[in-house]
Formats: sequence, C-alpha cells, structure tokens
Amino acid sequence: MVNPQGEGSDPFDASNKDQPYPGQQQYPRYQNPQYQNPEYQNPQYPNTHYQNSQYPNPQYGNAPYAGGGYQTPAPTNTLAIVSLVLAVLGLTFLPLIASVCAVVCGHLSRGQIKRTGEGGSGFATAGLIVGYVSIALFVIVVGAIIIFAIAAANTSTY
Repeated sequence: MVNPQGEGSDPFDASNKDQPYPGQQQYPRYQNPQYQNPEYQNPQYPNTHYQNSQYPNPQYGNAPYAGGGYQTPAPTNTLAIVSLVLAVLGLTFLPLIASVCAVVCGHLSRGQIKRTGEGGSGFATAGLIVGYVSIALFVIVVGAIIIFAIAAANTSTY
C-alpha cells in the first residue's frame, strides 16, 4: 500500500519528535534556572551547612535497646470484673446477695492478681469498695426499718 503523503512524512515519526505538528506552534522547553548553573545557591539561605560550635548538631542513631520489643499487656483478671459487676448489681437489683458475692470475688481476685501478675487490680478494689458500701447501706436501711417498726408498735392511740 502506498502512503498518499509520501515516504517519511508521518507526523508521528520518532526522528521528528522535536518538530511541531503541522499547523501547531512550537514553544521553547521550560528550563529551571537552578539547573542551568550547577553552582547556583539560594540567595535567602546561602550556606545550608551552617555549623555553630556552641550548639552542635544532635547525633541521631538507633534508640537504646528497650528490652524485648513490643510487649503485650497482662490480661485482666476475670474475677475482678465479676466483682465490680456484682457490686453494681448489689446497689441496684440484689442488695445483699450480690454485695456479699462482690466482696468475696474482690478478695479472691486481689489474691490471684498478686500471685499471677494479671491486670485488673483497680476493678477488684472498686468491687470491694462498692460491695462494702452496699452492705453498709443495706444494714443501715434494714436497721432504720426495724427501729421505725418498733417505734410505731409502742405508740399509743389514746
């Protein structure tokens, strides 16, 4: 097949890559002034290697060995969580039974935490405190009810 424009007149020929397409204007290539002169320095910052003997550059390097890399946190003691949950239940739904169970679980969990090194000491302590407070409130309320009942029985209607 014969090329109607003639041999070598292909506008996409690699040898003519710097020539404009027919009907287009050729623009000069952008030249960054920094790369024209290899000795160019930025006029704002003439010396990029500024050294001050009074304040030497910090020496960066590897961090000192921390002893084993990433360590997983200790698991939380289950009885400590149970103690806190039972203490909250002792304040709301099951006044005496759940509070006594919370105190027992709290003491057991504190012993386990000391022995095994598990986490959850705060949960156990909170369960103990709330459990003891709940028991004290239960004793006060029941004592007040008994006192009012005795006082009401001894009053005369005359």
